[in-house]
Amino acid sequence: MRKTWQGILSLLMILSIAFVPVNAMDVEATSTDATEITDMLGRELTVVNELRRIVVLNPADAEILVALGADELIVGRGEYVDYPANRMENIPTVGSGENLNLEEILALQPQLVVDTAMSFSPVEMERLEEAGIPVYVTDASTIAEVYEAIQGLAKLVNKEAEGEALIAEMQATFEEYTHLAKEATEEEHTIYYEISPLEFGLWTAGQGTFMDEIGQMLQVNNIFAEVEGWAEISPEQVLDLNPDYIVTTSMPADGFDPIDELLNRTGWQDVTAIDRQQVFQANADEFTRPGPRLTDAIESLYHFIYEE
Repeated sequence: MRKTWQGILSLLMILSIAFVPVNAMDVEATSTDATEITDMLGRELTVVNELRRIVVLNPADAEILVALGADELIVGRGEYVDYPANRMENIPTVGSGENLNLEEILALQPQLVVDTAMSFSPVEMERLEEAGIPVYVTDASTIAEVYEAIQGLAKLVNKEAEGEALIAEMQATFEEYTHLAKEATEEEHTIYYEISPLEFGLWTAGQGTFMDEIGQMLQVNNIFAEVEGWAEISPEQVLDLNPDYIVTTSMPADGFDPIDELLNRTGWQDVTAIDRQQVFQANADEFTRPGPRLTDAIESLYHFIYEE
């Protein structure tokens, strides 16, 4: 009998987690309390007009919400959502990406979950939406798509004016450094973006990525400009294309220094960037997250190329 009651209580707890979000939202698809909105995958979803509880699983989306002044709406965050630290440290974390934990998300009673297309599967979306929680998906690889993500999230949280102001601020920064770079050089230089180190297989940023676009603004030509998107490449390709500059987004770890590893990589000593020690340790978060800090990325890369 004791085991039977334990089983019943466990079942009741699971059911309460599954159904509380629907009751808490108290939403029907009406014109007065909810709005139809389309996410970046073209999916139409119904979202309450006055959002108060958002779980955001992707760091870039969280940074956008903070920049919009909507961080007080975030009640849960993915494991890698960490900036700005003073805003995020007291917000509960939930399993995200490969470790996505639906029960943890449901327990926070969100009115909306925000994530990217790269890390969220249709099955998981369906389970959340069956529980009454809409999922807004962003999908930004280019700077124009970053602006689109900002506009979409701003509309969700009724911060459209703030969204347009944020975009204008980013555009002004990009224009400033584009102008400075044009004044700084008339020479042609090449650059290689290393997203992961040799140990894990080389990946780079090709055309159709914000990283490539930032380089173009700074008058440096991506050696993999013919490659589409984020792609795996070989060491031999890098050696053949012989870049003048290398940007690595690998992070230092115990016993591993990305700059030291590149400068001493076997067979790479004749690469111009290695020979001249023109290797830049980028802030990985600034350079790889499609959000407001891309302006910090272009500023730091400009200083490395033109002022060091």
